Amino acid sequence: MNKKLICKNKVIVKISVLALLINLFIFMNSFKNVSLNASKNYDKTNMSYIQLMNYSIPSLKVVNYKEENTDENNYSLKNLLLQVIGIDIYHPKNVISKELACFRWDELEENLAYNNDTSNSVDNFDLKDIDISKIPSDSSNSSKSKNTVVNVYNPSLKKKLDESKPEVLIYHSHTFESYKPCKDDSSDPTQNVCAVGDELVKELEQNYGIATINDKTVNCADYNKSYTRSGELLDKYLKKYGDFKMIIDMHRDSTPCANDTTVELNGENVSKFMFVMPRKNPHYNKNMIIVNGLISITDKLFPKLCSGIYGCDYGINFYNQGKSNNAFLLEVGSNVNTLNEAEGSAKYIARVIAEYLNGKK
Repeated sequence: MNKKLICKNKVIVKISVLALLINLFIFMNSFKNVSLNASKNYDKTNMSYIQLMNYSIPSLKVVNYKEENTDENNYSLKNLLLQVIGIDIYHPKNVISKELACFRWDELEENLAYNNDTSNSVDNFDLKDIDISKIPSDSSNSSKSKNTVVNVYNPSLKKKLDESKPEVLIYHSHTFESYKPCKDDSSDPTQNVCAVGDELVKELEQNYGIATINDKTVNCADYNKSYTRSGELLDKYLKKYGDFKMIIDMHRDSTPCANDTTVELNGENVSKFMFVMPRKNPHYNKNMIIVNGLISITDKLFPKLCSGIYGCDYGINFYNQGKSNNAFLLEVGSNVNTLNEAEGSAKYIARVIAEYLNGKK
């Protein structure tokens, strides 16, 4: 009996995948000329057309253009639009299930697992109340981490502040990225990601004596040229100061669930942070020395505060990380986080940076 069920399920899988491949083949032939024209004329047309093609068919992606020209939009608009139609691109099984209504991956996996387990031959199923482990209702619907009590500050890391030699530079390629209760974008520097930069400057200078610059120049007036503008800004700072011990392009991520970007430390909800690093960047190995060091310190001091690294190949202009060995892109929180939660992360990020720069290596 078990073998028959397994064979039946395998047939369903093969038929479903075959149907998907046939549909994709038909669609690709129908739009072949459109894709080619989009590739040839990319430099003369707006990226919105190509992005619209991608978002309209989540399981198919037009590939006739360079990754570095589109990565910039992958962190906000793409995820937001796909969220509306209920697709999580980071879980391919969900995409397949969405495209094939008759295909229930989770149920199929459960059936296969059960049928392959010979120990599951039970004549009678008698579940008594005493056999049930009951979970309190206040925790059953929440995936957010429980509160963790941590030591925020380390006074031994403080040194004398020397403003003539700034050690950390913060700038914002997407200057208008904002948090709740604002909309996704705000030109008000007290409500967008610039405010988080200001908070980080205050924490670094007052508590650790690390001179820091938070440049709030608007680089996203033309969104598709944001990294070009911010790269020109960075060149001016490098010409003036030579280099910095850390160069941070601070952003705000876009994700559908606050539980994925929020952690409770000392009874306070604060935004998690994440690094974005292009692997083809010629300075990648040097950049990663700093990033790996910061992640290691964070995991030790503030568990689950760091979500790790989002890796890509090129990004746009390597996200300007090719201009210095000490540069990285930092995503603080998401559009579902509040400004208070994002600003609340600053004191923890400052501690991690201070441990790296002022602590004993």
